[in-house]
Amino acid sequence: MEKIKLLIILSFSIVSQAQSPTITDLKNMEKKGDSLNELKKYEEASKLYEKLVQVDPKSFNYNFKYAVSFGQHVESLPRFQQVKLVRQMIKHFEAAFELNRKDIAINRALLEIYLRVPRFFGGGNKKAKSVLENIYSISETEGDKARKFYDNF
Repeated sequence: MEKIKLLIILSFSIVSQAQSPTITDLKNMEKKGDSLNELKKYEEASKLYEKLVQVDPKSFNYNFKYAVSFGQHVESLPRFQQVKLVRQMIKHFEAAFELNRKDIAINRALLEIYLRVPRFFGGGNKKAKSVLENIYSISETEGDKARKFYDNF
């Protein structure tokens, strides 16, 4: 009987520890990720943001921060290592874009990525032009700035 009681107590403690993170836990993880980004520890930051995205995949904020930190990590690597991760990086940015197409920052980031990355790896002028049109639909002023960037690239 004592063994059964002990087993029940242990199972309850394991279940209670396996609960999903609290809002405070998520905010602390996000702050830590922000700090790691400021310290240019992009790989560590992206791992934290990835966990946040797994908890709340519909959060534009988490997806955007994950994409940015992952992108910064990719940028910090030598060219031959970047090639392996560039498609994954684009997918992260596109995931954030799908959650909030009206955010200027994600639009500008995607515009630059699409212009810099060859079509073979997921970029290209056609995609860049589509993002440029989206920026114009949000703000004509921002669209004019983006057009200048696009034309000068």
